[in-house]
Amino acid sequence: MKNSDIIAAIDIGSARIIAALATISPTGEITLLAFAETPSKGVKKGGVTNINLAQHAIDVVLDELQVNGNCHIHSIVTSLSGVSVIGNNAEGSVSVRGSTVDEFDVRKAVAKAKDAVFEDEYRLLHILRQSFILDRQTGIDNPVGMIGDQLTARVHIIGVAKTAYYNLLQIFSHRDIDVDHVVAGGLAAVLAVSTPEERQLGVCVLDIGAGTTDISIIHNEQIKYTAVIPHGGELITSDIAFFMRCTVDVAEAIKHNIDVYSPCDSKERLEIPGLGEVARSYSKQAVANVARERCEQLIDMLMQKIHNEGVKHMFPGGFIITGGGANLTGLKQLITERTHLPARVGKVEVALPDSLRAGCRFATIMGLFQCAYEEDYTRSMTNELKAGIMGRLNTQIRSISARIMKQF
Repeated sequence: MKNSDIIAAIDIGSARIIAALATISPTGEITLLAFAETPSKGVKKGGVTNINLAQHAIDVVLDELQVNGNCHIHSIVTSLSGVSVIGNNAEGSVSVRGSTVDEFDVRKAVAKAKDAVFEDEYRLLHILRQSFILDRQTGIDNPVGMIGDQLTARVHIIGVAKTAYYNLLQIFSHRDIDVDHVVAGGLAAVLAVSTPEERQLGVCVLDIGAGTTDISIIHNEQIKYTAVIPHGGELITSDIAFFMRCTVDVAEAIKHNIDVYSPCDSKERLEIPGLGEVARSYSKQAVANVARERCEQLIDMLMQKIHNEGVKHMFPGGFIITGGGANLTGLKQLITERTHLPARVGKVEVALPDSLRAGCRFATIMGLFQCAYEEDYTRSMTNELKAGIMGRLNTQIRSISARIMKQF
């Protein structure tokens, strides 16, 4: 999508739904035109749980975006996260019999890799090429024009459960909007918060949402590992609410007033209103310890997952934490203490014509615009013109109907 047309993007999270309009220049420069966000409804842990509530939230944010941008939205790029999103590395080989490798050979090798790991109940989101092997020569970036006998493609494949994919499309079905691309949320965050130098060296990006955490490892500018764990900032909030016997809203506000790494004054207290207007107070350090304990469990869980996959050596650049959950004070220091790797917070600027915002929660929405520009990250298996997912879905339905009619 390397043109200056207006692009609409929407990030559907468990806590917030964020949408924006932007133009993208031929060189990839993103110019924001309008922005809107609203509390999320009908979405939990990245998946749609109530179509009607989700559609209402979508209407609120898209209507505001159209007013702010003074245009009608016909198509969008959107994100998808949750435990239904899976990532796998795969290899596929084809024989070229001493001939010159062409793009068709490359496509066949990539298709073989996809078929080796992709299951029917999953929908393909991304095939990200890593490298190629031609006979015994490894580490080839582009084998086209080379001569050999056997070509092997190494790729990283990201897919999603078909039910989750079609439920996402369903929340747009009541509007005259085509979904051009569905992008894995963690992948979008990687592009938004990491620098080219970090992507070359190797970093692990943790996109910490309300209900899930997306893990993405990129090394040598290639995605090496992706996963989603079903825990996010809501779990810490719930622990605080249980400890203090307060509402989730009160606990969420308190969470942003504590430090999970640096000790505070032992005399500091946190007061919350109780029944009958009788206030209750708790040690601020005790509350911070509750949050810290849960953070340590989550850090250990993700490190165990990374260790089991054998990819810990691939990100000497350490961690970049982003998403709404990355705002927890002291979290990056705690990650460094537990993992012995550097960590930084990945904030993203949202520069509008009349204002400038910055925050971790904007990583995915800005990454979606980069994915819309970078063909490598939106490409799946074909080079067909992207007429829109809803259009292709209708075409598939008509094709199936035609085959059924032939049976009679």
